[in-house]
Amino acid sequence: MHKLDALLIGGAWPELMVAALNLLTRTGFTVDVISTNPLFKRNRSIRDYFLAKQNDVLLKIASEKVKREYSLVVIGDDPTLGKILHSDLSTDEKLALLPVTSKEHLAHVFSKTGLSQAFRKNGLLTPDFRIANDEEGLRNAARELGHPLFIKLDSASGGTGIFESSDPGDLESAIGRVKAYPVLVQKKVQGVEVSMEAFYQNGKLIHFAYSIPEKYKYRFGPTTVRRFIQLSLLEQRVFDDLGLLGSALGAHGFVNISSIRSSIDGNLYFFEADMRPNLWLAHPRYFGDDPARVIRTYFLTGATLEQPYPFDVHYPPEILLPHALRVGWGDLLLNRYQVWKHLPENFFYFILRYRVWAWARQNMVTLYRCLLPKPHRAIIKAYLASMKYSLWGGGRQ
Repeated sequence: MHKLDALLIGGAWPELMVAALNLLTRTGFTVDVISTNPLFKRNRSIRDYFLAKQNDVLLKIASEKVKREYSLVVIGDDPTLGKILHSDLSTDEKLALLPVTSKEHLAHVFSKTGLSQAFRKNGLLTPDFRIANDEEGLRNAARELGHPLFIKLDSASGGTGIFESSDPGDLESAIGRVKAYPVLVQKKVQGVEVSMEAFYQNGKLIHFAYSIPEKYKYRFGPTTVRRFIQLSLLEQRVFDDLGLLGSALGAHGFVNISSIRSSIDGNLYFFEADMRPNLWLAHPRYFGDDPARVIRTYFLTGATLEQPYPFDVHYPPEILLPHALRVGWGDLLLNRYQVWKHLPENFFYFILRYRVWAWARQNMVTLYRCLLPKPHRAIIKAYLASMKYSLWGGGRQ
């Protein structure tokens, strides 16, 4: 019997960390956690828990802990990917933590420019693009590509740092919102967005889900409702493209992939591949294709994804699924999309902690600002700062 140990690192996005932890434990992993969030302190499904309140502490613990031979290391959010990638750790230490197979594949981790270059270099269809290092380079890139286009900050996530320019008239407005370079200037491909949550090992495709986003929290932001399609109904090229993508990126873990199904030629154009899981990673279990079962089979037998993929007659060809942590209050209360059937683990905790409390805190801040004008707030802050300085002995000769 194989012993499966996993190390989960992160904390900036606690909902995603919990989703990843639940999938890993259902898969059969014994899980250790290094987190910047105290949420996991009393979680009984964790073997060893380490709270790292500072970046250098997280990196130190991670570099020591990973010396143990884990079957799988999972990074739970983009900020943690960035911390590790840009740290002073050695290349070997970074590779032990990050979900890629070699140092040649580090360039695309948490980098939109590096990712587009990797796609193009390896023959994957991707929207035409240019890389701009300053405002003038951005204007030149826009002229070469033509409109409509997107301007994307190199390291951004959650739909932030993306600006659309529909015509030359609003290009300057978009440029004015760019605060850091380089940026990716990308031609807009007309079509339907397709999302795929994949799991790779050593560049080999083990499992993936295929869905079409139906609703978003906000423009370019996370999706709230998706239409999932059984893998047996997909054309061969989807499997071939995802196999090529895994090899191109040296993927060694969870990858959150975004693409556009072109309305012109029908092909998939890949534009995003976050090297981490997302909140939808376990949703395939709601139509009989549980990734926990497939991933466990891989670690026990070495079996990779094969075709033809079986069609599950107990489920429809397509199924519309919501994410309970993302849909609005109205959808939750009215049970739209049968959301009550798809409540994730720890759902009520997250509703209280991250919705109700966030709502109450925002209202308290609003009330504070209304009752206390800005000049008076500055006076109070200055007074409190002087009191603290005095209490700690400041100013004594």
